[in-house]
Amino acid sequence: MVTLARPICPNSQRKQNADGSFVETGANCQLAGGQWWIDCEERGHDPYFSSRTYYEPVDVLDDEGFVVGSKKKPIHVKRLNTAQVALSRRINSGRGVQNKMEKAGFRRVSDFGYEEVCQYRNCGNPTNKKYTTPAFGAYCSYDHLTLIAASEQGILVPQINGVTEGTRIEQVRAKRDDMLRGAVVRHMEL
Repeated sequence: MVTLARPICPNSQRKQNADGSFVETGANCQLAGGQWWIDCEERGHDPYFSSRTYYEPVDVLDDEGFVVGSKKKPIHVKRLNTAQVALSRRINSGRGVQNKMEKAGFRRVSDFGYEEVCQYRNCGNPTNKKYTTPAFGAYCSYDHLTLIAASEQGILVPQINGVTEGTRIEQVRAKRDDMLRGAVVRHMEL
């Protein structure tokens, strides 16, 4: 899975007021179809970032420091819209990332100044150059790289589940480690 920046027109979302009511924000660029994300940016919208405002109660103090009431303070949060896209050859013939970038306007997170993240599903840790290969992608750890390498090569790796006798579990663990090491060893030098 590759984490990419996903365009979402900011006008496709409703904004919440301090009193809890919602208001429409304007014309939704996504309804135009085609390469709407280009027009969205030209209109001055920021489709790759979401802005959210929420309100936090704050005490109002008098001159002597006593609480005399409360008011709502707006807190503005801006974050990159991200989505995970499958990279495996078993899904979209391995063209998922390319298709999303060409046909849906997705972009690399590095285009926005963020570090690329591990391509293992739902990981999100920064990648480590030591665990990056052209064949399998960029990962944060040896474990993630070897699991993906085994999966891509169709190697069935035994899982260690439940409680078993001490010697048996060590044999399974040793066999598993050998299988994972063998899956990746020809694609990189460790």
